[in-house]
Amino acid sequence: MQYFTLVDFLYGPLALLIIVIFARVKKYRMVEKYPEYKYYTKGLYVKILGGIALCLIYALYYGGGDTINYFNDSQCMMRLMFSDPAGFFIIMRDGLNVSNYFYFNDSTGFPIYWRDDKATFYVVRVASTIVVFSAGSFIVATLLFALISYNGTWKLYKVFIMEFPELKKEMAYAILFIPSVFFWGSGIMKDTVTWTCVGFFTYSLYMLMIRKEKIFGNIVTIFISTYFILMIKPYIFFALLPGSIIWVVNKHTSKMKNMVIKKMLGPFFLALAVGSGYLLLANMGGILGSYAVDRVLEKAVVTNQDLKADYYGGNSFDIGDFDPTISSMLSMAPAAINAAIFRPYLWEANNIVMLFSSIECFIFMLLTFRVIIKTRVIGIFPMITKNHLLTFSLIFSLFFAFSVGISTSNFGSLVRYRIPVLPFYLASLFIIEHLYKQKKANGLPPASIPKVKENPTPVV
Repeated sequence: MQYFTLVDFLYGPLALLIIVIFARVKKYRMVEKYPEYKYYTKGLYVKILGGIALCLIYALYYGGGDTINYFNDSQCMMRLMFSDPAGFFIIMRDGLNVSNYFYFNDSTGFPIYWRDDKATFYVVRVASTIVVFSAGSFIVATLLFALISYNGTWKLYKVFIMEFPELKKEMAYAILFIPSVFFWGSGIMKDTVTWTCVGFFTYSLYMLMIRKEKIFGNIVTIFISTYFILMIKPYIFFALLPGSIIWVVNKHTSKMKNMVIKKMLGPFFLALAVGSGYLLLANMGGILGSYAVDRVLEKAVVTNQDLKADYYGGNSFDIGDFDPTISSMLSMAPAAINAAIFRPYLWEANNIVMLFSSIECFIFMLLTFRVIIKTRVIGIFPMITKNHLLTFSLIFSLFFAFSVGISTSNFGSLVRYRIPVLPFYLASLFIIEHLYKQKKANGLPPASIPKVKENPTPVV
């Protein structure tokens, strides 16, 4: 199969040049007033590098795979749009199934993913709208994916520096420059779409509930981001929901001056929000499919067992056996979270991709130990309760790490699935270390971490 054509070599460099010019113009227009923009082009460059590297590795090293198949199916959709617009819009609306597969023929080509789950072909539907502008170029389509995804990533970066303007460099490392994130989260993949949506969701939630700005636009963005996440990887929304609820409830109850009312209303609003979230998810069984509330535990067990199979190339690992019950799964939480953040270990890497991932995990482990040693563990808890962004970030990290670790037992899948964990987790470590330094500078005991005031930094 020919993965690259003459169009890639002609249109690709031109598209890259246009993207770079516009990015540099934006940087120099903004950087004088907003110093964080010195990282804007650097973040975009590594994002583009990650996307192109993904293309080359799948084409030249693996000889095929997900990103190539998504592009192939998107090309089929693009050809269908020009030859039969009505059929194209029917499939875009309903997805692809046996009843409408006949729209494709030898001239359009035949999609590969039509028998896969709905979430897989949903990525094809998303990619089809982008591939149209690529003129059939795999490289250009990837560049456009990376560019759109970078907008969500940059939005997330802005959330953290609005709360912690002193940590511009640290947050750039956490959000923009983690290698596995800009590699697996830049090409035509499920992970790119969902990671982008997590960025937009977090930014819009912050602007809506904390800053109270651009109300309508942020509500729309939250709904769109949530919809895409639910369509592709619903478990990400399960991980976002607890932290979002606690973030919003704590932020608003913290403004109450009457401590009695505050202590009474806080748990009430939290229980109300959690109950509402559960009812919402319980009534979304038709959308969530195998991730519906009454089936999600069985899904985790089945997926975990499947990924241990020999046909995944010997990259499997085992955190232990568990039953599809809450108590059984919770007993595996430490092992699952450890696997999602810190594995593969250096000695578990058996190929070049796993080696890079294991080095990254080792660095995360060292940074975690450094924070634990500095704060002596007990000093972490006052910080978590007194800063709402840290609360959200850490809760999301741990919930998501647990979700991925409990349902994934294959390193090849793990390194892709976990990419939303790493930026939030690393950002949490930097925040905790920053708050601890503030505490030491002020000569306060561990339980008296100064509360971070809402930063008035203007939004750009």
